[in-house]
Amino acid sequence: MEYTTVSVWCRIIVTWAPWNCPDNEQALAQFARIRRYYLTPRRMKYLDLAWRFVGTSLLWFFFGLIGLIVSVFVFPLLYLLVRDADARQITARNLIAAAFGAFMWGGCRMGVFSFRVTGMEHRDPDGGQLILANHPTLIDVVLLLSVLPQVDCVIKEAVIRNPFMRASVTTANYISNFEPADLLASCVERLESGASLLLFPEGTRTSSGRPLEFKLGAAEVAIRAQAQILPVVVDCRPQFLAKHEPWYSIPRSRPHFAVTILPAISVSKLVPGGLDERHARYELNEALVSLFEAELA
Repeated sequence: MEYTTVSVWCRIIVTWAPWNCPDNEQALAQFARIRRYYLTPRRMKYLDLAWRFVGTSLLWFFFGLIGLIVSVFVFPLLYLLVRDADARQITARNLIAAAFGAFMWGGCRMGVFSFRVTGMEHRDPDGGQLILANHPTLIDVVLLLSVLPQVDCVIKEAVIRNPFMRASVTTANYISNFEPADLLASCVERLESGASLLLFPEGTRTSSGRPLEFKLGAAEVAIRAQAQILPVVVDCRPQFLAKHEPWYSIPRSRPHFAVTILPAISVSKLVPGGLDERHARYELNEALVSLFEAELA
């Protein structure tokens, strides 16, 4: 006989009621028998899938709600209370990192996904590093900014135009790609000022089943600034929140994000000397693609 999920749990609760099993050991034995009979591995898989769908829905709802509250109420208040621009930027980035950290913590606690970050010792707390990461999922920037709160990053024009997000990203003083002609110069300027900069060389999320394709912009920034490159490899298995996948597409098993921060490397170690800037840019780009592909293999 087949039972719905609700009827299964109703039968378990009624059968395992305290008045039916006054002895604790007897109650545990009774529950074990019921669990073996009703909660078969197949049913447990469907229950887990259903719960992760509900958890994912709740997670996105609260993420949007918290983002709205922070943008509409917290950041305008921050402008009034913190008059120094540098202090305001640091506070804004810490608030964003805290919100992103709460999102990641909530996802783990609800069993929607799990994640692990290794190699944090390779990060230079004094800044001046060009952090390059691959981009397999929708929440890569959320994950990375939750553990690297004070780095600069490039924000899409659509985010700047969003009235609910504009206050957050402008207060945090992130770089906008609104003016593509000035984007490279802005990135180089931030690195030369001693800040660390996070870039996704692919420019968009990785297409499933296709090899990595890095745009030349990140390599050009590295060459112009002669900055230390900090490679960050993001791997998510099974695939989750990938390009062209809706948020409600839930994989059969719980996704795990593995973030590996590799040792920093100088441009000179990846590009042979004596090349002009144009050829050096291509050489560096190919070297970076090879590095990431080797780590993801």
